[in-house]
Amino acid sequence: MTKLFSLSAIALLTSLSTVATAASLDVHGDIKINGKTVIDAKGNVIQDQSHLINIDDYANATPNRVVMFSAPVNEDGTVPTYKFFYDETGREYKEENFIDNKLVWSIKWEERTTAPLAHKRTVLSDWGGEDPIITTYKDEFTTSSSYPLAQVGINMTRADIYKSTVISTNNPNIEINSVTNNLDYQKLTVVDKTSFKMGDTTLEDCIIVTMSASWSQEDQFRTFCKGYGLVQFGDYKATSAE
Repeated sequence: MTKLFSLSAIALLTSLSTVATAASLDVHGDIKINGKTVIDAKGNVIQDQSHLINIDDYANATPNRVVMFSAPVNEDGTVPTYKFFYDETGREYKEENFIDNKLVWSIKWEERTTAPLAHKRTVLSDWGGEDPIITTYKDEFTTSSSYPLAQVGINMTRADIYKSTVISTNNPNIEINSVTNNLDYQKLTVVDKTSFKMGDTTLEDCIIVTMSASWSQEDQFRTFCKGYGLVQFGDYKATSAE
């Protein structure tokens, strides 16, 4: 519809210009076609953006939401599960991965600031060692971009450029105050709009995407739903939410 509106408006203006020597059109207010404004009172051409998708509307969740995930039983009979946590603004702030209800990995972001752009990030790993390995970093960003408004089938990229300083760790192979410079990126394409079955509930307003990232070895299909954030990634599917 956008192209039709724009072309109609341009055609109108073109036809007027061809007879400019004979007449002129002085319009006070908006110009509308089929009830929709195509040129506003200031002369700006208005583009219809109803087909565009704001990824943040789907990636964020209802404030303070917790979403539980499960995956098929592993070959050794263990049961993997995940939890995603969202803060009071609806932004994800923690992930937890469990095997047979034992926490084996987690990541948490806290103390987020915008000036300067920074946060504290804590990673826990416990895959059978004597004690869990816990390392906390301060990440300071040069840039952290967002996805532009999305169209189905169009690939988009966002990136983070940041410096990580180790604040604390019990890993003997990592030095306190050591610094690394990082460049992470994510590429995403919206495949389609969809619904998602979570337990006895059907979530109607969802999108399926393909995603690749600098920290991932392979592309993934993912599903996001308004009010719930991520509900499917890899073999994991959301089973319930609080």
